[in-house]
Amino acid sequence: MPQRSDARSRMIQAASELFAQRGYHACAFSDVIQESGAPRGSIYFHFPGGKQQLARETIALAGDEIEVTVAQAAGTADGPGSLVRALAAGMAERLEESDYKHGCSIATMVLELAPHDEELTTEFDTVFARWRAALVASFEAWGIPPERGGALADVVMSTFEGALILSRAARSSEPFWSSVEALADMVDAAEVPSSRHVSRGAGARRGGRRGRGVRHE
Repeated sequence: MPQRSDARSRMIQAASELFAQRGYHACAFSDVIQESGAPRGSIYFHFPGGKQQLARETIALAGDEIEVTVAQAAGTADGPGSLVRALAAGMAERLEESDYKHGCSIATMVLELAPHDEELTTEFDTVFARWRAALVASFEAWGIPPERGGALADVVMSTFEGALILSRAARSSEPFWSSVEALADMVDAAEVPSSRHVSRGAGARRGGRRGRGVRHE
């Protein structure tokens, strides 16, 4: 049985999944309690600021996760396009395993709450800024200047977000991978040969990406 001491982290993780799939307003604390298995009395003990505090925690978690994900993908990639494909593999896996219910961890909340909730909108922007900075740092290791890397990072994030929506609607990862391949080719074309390049080891190339999902009828 789960220990009471980890109730807070379990509630944050459960809320992250629920907010991503259903949205903020469609989820009640009772849903989070049921999903996490946390004691009902722990709600306001751990989150005295209520549901908004819980939302802030899930948004911060999304930022932590994306930084770790980019770092792990960069560690296996051998170039900018390879990095894009490595990131995509993890996103596609989560999308398929959730039966196309879970795309980006914060996208559903962003569409629902921004810009109406100014505090949470600022938190959303912070997560995207962290994602952008992680990508820019990785691109720079392959000789892409920060200014150009920032523009590429925006394209990468925008493409991933849009492609995830298309795949959720189609209940297939095919639209996602189609967009990713075009994106990876574009990012590879932007690479600048430089003595600053850092060897990243075996890359996640086209042939090494995860298989595409099968469309559910």
